[in-house]
Amino acid sequence: MKLFLLTFVLVLTSKNIYGQETSLLSQIKSHQSGIGLWWAGHNSWIIKSGDLVISTDLVLEYDLRIHPPKITGEELAEILDISFVTHGHGDHFNRAITKTLIEKSNCHFVVPESCRAIAENLKIPHDRLSVVSPRDSFNIMGIQVRTLRAIHGNADFAIYYDANLQDCGYVLDIDGTTFLQPGDSYLLEDHLFLNHVDVLFFSPTEHNMYIDRSVILINRLQPEYILPQHHSTMKVTDETRFWAKGYPDEVKIRLSQPLKDRYYILKEGDKLEIR
Repeated sequence: MKLFLLTFVLVLTSKNIYGQETSLLSQIKSHQSGIGLWWAGHNSWIIKSGDLVISTDLVLEYDLRIHPPKITGEELAEILDISFVTHGHGDHFNRAITKTLIEKSNCHFVVPESCRAIAENLKIPHDRLSVVSPRDSFNIMGIQVRTLRAIHGNADFAIYYDANLQDCGYVLDIDGTTFLQPGDSYLLEDHLFLNHVDVLFFSPTEHNMYIDRSVILINRLQPEYILPQHHSTMKVTDETRFWAKGYPDEVKIRLSQPLKDRYYILKEGDKLEIR
């Protein structure tokens, strides 16, 4: 597995030397070298390589969020090139941010077949929309993409009654660095059969891979960067606990020391640089 020089940047107060706040938008715009990665909470990741900016499962303004988002839809519309969506739930294919991006950006949307009707209802222009199915392979704006099957779980570790076999996860090859975004899914052989993943996003929630299956996936793939998602973003109640409560610390303590050294529990707005 190839090695990377890693610089980890925590943007906690986001202050520059003059005491002024540096916005997440400004950070993304000013990033020039290597691949920059920002966590916007939940499964929302913003990735920049060169001049290309992409995202996964954007959910920004949302009534269940604990904290306001670090970037707005209007700001993101200035820079976003591709929005990848894994499935149709509102905390992943968010209608509000999508409408903003349709109206105020020129970004392209990649959505699974399970979301075709939603995309049509939102009136995403056909020339800005790619509808994909599990186990597809294609290139978009220089990114080589493979889609994986995603099977959605639910409370009590059960498979979701309305799970849609057309939901997708994504393997993204960006300038030779491979990212895995499985979406909301149980652990599948689609994930375990992958030969090489540099950056792993995974969801240690009751309705996804939880703790033990997350550990299995991490041990199998041995990624260079291990990044839990689907945690610490939404309000946890008895009704939301199965999907809003993540267990990133419980996963980390079960890993070997070399894997712990590659494990990053980010806060919203934090940046990870891969050089």
